[in-house]
Amino acid sequence: MKSKQQLAELIAKTEHDRYSYFNALFKYVPDIIVSEMAYMELEKGQYLLRAGEPNDMVYIILSGKVTGLDHQKMGHIYYFLDFTKMYVVGDFEVFGDYSEYSISMRAATDCKLLKISAKRYIHWVQHDENALFLRIKNIMSILTFERKLDREYIFMNCKERLVEFLARSYENGKKDSFGKYKMARTQTELADRVGFNVRSVQRSIASLEKEGLILIESGKITISSEQFLQLQRYNDEEKGGDKNGQV
Repeated sequence: MKSKQQLAELIAKTEHDRYSYFNALFKYVPDIIVSEMAYMELEKGQYLLRAGEPNDMVYIILSGKVTGLDHQKMGHIYYFLDFTKMYVVGDFEVFGDYSEYSISMRAATDCKLLKISAKRYIHWVQHDENALFLRIKNIMSILTFERKLDREYIFMNCKERLVEFLARSYENGKKDSFGKYKMARTQTELADRVGFNVRSVQRSIASLEKEGLILIESGKITISSEQFLQLQRYNDEEKGGDKNGQV
């Protein structure tokens, strides 16, 4: 990175929430730190970091989304939530004084990023009270949200988890001019996402289609704006009800 001006120009191109956060985070960043940042691009599906590798870099996500994942036994992949509000990654382990990344992350969409060595990053935040406060605040917010969601998620059956994922996918996904969202994921990928087998996912999809909460077009799940609102209502109602049933 050549200068603060170049950094400011990159930040100016980010979406509103990201812009506000970065504008505050880098308010007092020293020139020497900016000069050691490097710009990079990541295509959808490429790994940003891998569990077990040395945590030697911290990444600032200018645009795009990343998702956390963990390779379980027999090669099965468990997906964590997409980190839609996670604009800096790789510093959890830095703050925790771990020598390796604890999870793997890869691009859920094409991403534009800045990277900086973990050593220089921690040196910066140690001497920048504003940046340190904003990072700790963001990290605590994410951890609190994850713990709350974990407690709710563990009692959800397959259908409830699928509704949660479909509603979130619609909210974050690209819609056509009529507000319709078409999901590209296969049933196997959905099973990996919700943590149930494919047969349970198939039954849940059939049930949601029968109830009019989704539509199957050319073998793909599609969701209209009206169906999205119905999925949200269904999710809210189920969270307030009995969670003991399992599909």
